[in-house]
Amino acid sequence: MHLYRRDARRLLAAAIFLALEVPLAVIAYRVTHRLRPFLVPAALIVAAVVVRDPAWGALLLLASLFTMFGQAIGARVRKTVAEERRQLAAQGPSPWLGQSRRSSLTLIAVGVVAMLAGIGGDTSGPTSDWIAILVYYSGSIMLGIGLFRRHTVLVLYLGRRRARWLEVIQVSTAFVAYGLATAGEFSPDPGRRMAFRLLSFIPFGLHFLFVWIPLMKAQERPVLAETPFA
Repeated sequence: MHLYRRDARRLLAAAIFLALEVPLAVIAYRVTHRLRPFLVPAALIVAAVVVRDPAWGALLLLASLFTMFGQAIGARVRKTVAEERRQLAAQGPSPWLGQSRRSSLTLIAVGVVAMLAGIGGDTSGPTSDWIAILVYYSGSIMLGIGLFRRHTVLVLYLGRRRARWLEVIQVSTAFVAYGLATAGEFSPDPGRRMAFRLLSFIPFGLHFLFVWIPLMKAQERPVLAETPFA
């Protein structure tokens, strides 16, 4: 019975991580149109299911997720750079300079869902559940990457001076969010851990409020006549 429950937990963890990686795979495939880069993350998930040691299984799942992160972000960066060069050469600065809001919103949505799933999965016991920790922090990384706006975009839409302040907001809110989440890990009380993790949504929300909302409003106006790469 104990072995069955352990296998069920392993399969559940693999399914959760697979669900987290599918949106990243979609982002990467839309750019590369190749399936070969997904072989390594898929192999790591299979290995995590097969291996008997829970610690090694968790490590393999995390490696799979970060490998898929690398594939998606790398593909997105290559496409963004190519689009920026083409846009700047053809017509000068254009809205968002190829930094896809659709991809970012996908990361934000998946990140929030994963964080809530991680919070909901760690509701009992004096120590945190390792699956809940992996899911929560994986989601927080997705959310942070999705929220982050490049300096180029901030300068083009909001001006160089305001962009500097928004860079400070981006970095400081991330530090506060992860600081709150980490502080909760030192508490043996599951209720307090949940409270700290829920509080970590506040800095992310402030990031969205002070960075994303002004950018979405600025998209309706002409791009500022500043050279982004000066």
